[in-house]
Amino acid sequence: MKSWIDRREEQIQKAETAEARYSAELDKALDEYHALEAHAKALDPEELKTARLSLRPEEEKRAVSKVEDVYGNSYDYATMREAKGQVADLLGEEPIDSKPRSVRRDLQQAQKKVKFLEQEPWQHSSNKKQAIDKSR
Repeated sequence: MKSWIDRREEQIQKAETAEARYSAELDKALDEYHALEAHAKALDPEELKTARLSLRPEEEKRAVSKVEDVYGNSYDYATMREAKGQVADLLGEEPIDSKPRSVRRDLQQAQKKVKFLEQEPWQHSSNKKQAIDKSR
């Protein structure tokens, strides 16, 4: 029983040491974050956005690479795309896929409109009933 207690006390000591180390690392990271945040407030917003956008592609590639390495075969592109969208939302940016998707949707709608206009007037769904009623 005494050896069990000794092992538990040793585990508690290790946990407390690790907690102190992680707490110090967290405090250091928070201090660095607050310093960078204060520095960012002093910068011109457009200049900051330009700098962020110039760094983003390379940093995004590194992050994706790390995630792919960690997840291996379990890597899911859709989840990564969703995460990129969430980052864009947090940064107040337009989602990356929104413009191509809306252009595609606009093109499809325009094509439907052209098809509709190329039909004979009696083929239009709103005029079908009138055409049928007139033929009777």
